Amino acid sequence: MRPLTLMAATLLLAACNTTPREPMVGADRDEHDCIASAGYQWSALAGQCVRLFEQGIRLNPTDAGQTASAFVLFNADQSQAELHLPDGESLRLTRQGEEGDWSWQGDAYQLFPWKGYVLKSGDRVLYHGDLTP
Repeated sequence: MRPLTLMAATLLLAACNTTPREPMVGADRDEHDCIASAGYQWSALAGQCVRLFEQGIRLNPTDAGQTASAFVLFNADQSQAELHLPDGESLRLTRQGEEGDWSWQGDAYQLFPWKGYVLKSGDRVLYHGDLTP
């Protein structure tokens, strides 16, 4: 009986090995307390963590070789837009023009309402999307 007890104790001790474990889902909060593994990222425009795929407007790439979407969020009066590019970069765009002929511009980007939205850089159309978030 004694060897069996010793083997059982050895197995129990081996099971209690204190090797490092992978971090738990949700333990990856960023400096704004957003949980990336749950799909949240910071929106300076909204002042909170958001899920772009739920709250933003998806802009699909026009280049057939690219598969990642960009997203855009607007403030309440649509005077500002926040563009989230697939590489993680986010940019603030400001509305320009008269009502009915608006566009949002910032850095090298212009967002136009046309059959949804079209995002351009210079003369090149990069993304397009519909009006629904």
